[in-house]
Amino acid sequence: MRPNTLVRTVAVGILATPLLAACVSSPDAASSDEISIGVAQPLSGPVASAGQAVAHGAEIAAQEINSNGGINGKNIKLVIEDDANDPATCVTVAQRLSQQAQVSAVMGGWGSSCTLAMQPVLERAQVPLLVETSSSDDVTDKNASGNDWTYRISPTSTMEATALKGVLGDMGIRKAFMLSVNNDFGLGAAEHYGDILSGLGVDVLGTAKFDQTEQSFSTFVTQAIESGADTWIVTTDAAQIALLLKEAQGQGAKARIITTGGSNSPVQVKDLAGTAAVEDTYATMFYPSFDPSLAADVAGAKKFNAAWEEKGYDPGEITEGVRGYQGIKVLAAALENVEDPADREQVRDALAEVQVDGAIYGEIAFQPWNDLMNQAIPPVYLVQTVNGELKLVGTGNPPY
Repeated sequence: MRPNTLVRTVAVGILATPLLAACVSSPDAASSDEISIGVAQPLSGPVASAGQAVAHGAEIAAQEINSNGGINGKNIKLVIEDDANDPATCVTVAQRLSQQAQVSAVMGGWGSSCTLAMQPVLERAQVPLLVETSSSDDVTDKNASGNDWTYRISPTSTMEATALKGVLGDMGIRKAFMLSVNNDFGLGAAEHYGDILSGLGVDVLGTAKFDQTEQSFSTFVTQAIESGADTWIVTTDAAQIALLLKEAQGQGAKARIITTGGSNSPVQVKDLAGTAAVEDTYATMFYPSFDPSLAADVAGAKKFNAAWEEKGYDPGEITEGVRGYQGIKVLAAALENVEDPADREQVRDALAEVQVDGAIYGEIAFQPWNDLMNQAIPPVYLVQTVNGELKLVGTGNPPY
């Protein structure tokens, strides 16, 4: 087994705040008065800011729960590991959390490719996995990687596109072009948005794919402009979206631009790209941070927003942070109903019965959706940046 390099990375990078120090520990098994929950996130690499935000949200939830008596008198101990959004590292992290840390459950692993890599490891070890971000349909598809030990609160790319079908249909889209990061997340979104748009009679003209480390988008933007599409569907992380929008502005692109994925905060993208580059662009969101009254748990959303602000975290990353917050709250709701938190089968079965009003993801309960299993069915919001402010365009509410 590798030495504790990943945990030491957390200690250097995230444990600097008192909040984390209070909730996060080494990968050793929990004491009798603690319940260990593993958190696998990309704390380094190209999407590190997103993983760190999810981890911060998880810490806020853990502190909130622990300060109110814990779970049946036991405090949560978060064991946070850096998976670097690298599938091979994710396998190692899953092994460490299930074997050395002996956690009751794992929340992770942000990227779809990482989550898919972790699933067989955790299934063999019989450790419940709560997926807070990953959008590939395969994760909960009963004909792919879906299994009795994996539960997901985030919507898939197909669900996201399906939820917004009516909204997209009202936008007058005639020709679309896809620009996506070349991984399970991006390719899945391009495929499923393409299917929905084709069903609406839209001519989908093609897809440009780029690596998650790509920094120059000149060729891709030129390709999109030359396609003649009136609408671009863009799927990647906030940093790459910002680079692409700046390039589109520089090349004088006239197409409508819709970014997908739900947590790529338009606020963060504006900070990175500048107000002019994001003006009139559209984005899907799962957390209406700009209007908590739209959340299923209005009080919880307001409380989380206030806690995020109090800690001084980046406002643009709150849509990532709330995923970690909600994931830990869902696991806590399940753990409250088990006699022995160390009995992972009990935890798995309790997850199946969870019903929680979420600050994000609406009314959370795990159910089938088409070929998906153990899947929450959240609302999806489409927003537009107008005069530098977010404006709600439409909402895709379940059932859809």
